Amino acid sequence: MSRTLFLLVHRHHISLEPDDIASDFMEDGEPLFWDDSEESFKILGLYSSRQRAEERIEQARTLPGFRRSPEGFCVHEYTVGQAHWPNGFRVRLDGSVRDDG
Repeated sequence: MSRTLFLLVHRHHISLEPDDIASDFMEDGEPLFWDDSEESFKILGLYSSRQRAEERIEQARTLPGFRRSPEGFCVHEYTVGQAHWPNGFRVRLDGSVRDDG
């Protein structure tokens, strides 16, 4: 029996402007290149259903920090016991990531 879990991550663009509202940094449900010098990442939790992850998103959107980047949430679906990136990955000079699987 396979079990699916849902990892909830938030990506926040670091800005020196206090009123800057970060735009949507997600592309096709996946984060763009993760650059820790300009982005902050928070793992909010691991959930047993997508619905529970979505409920957590709605609650977190009202909290300081998260509300400045309301579109920064992403739910990643994983099957327990399944290898992810079994052949590794490559990061190109332009910052894009390619799955070698």
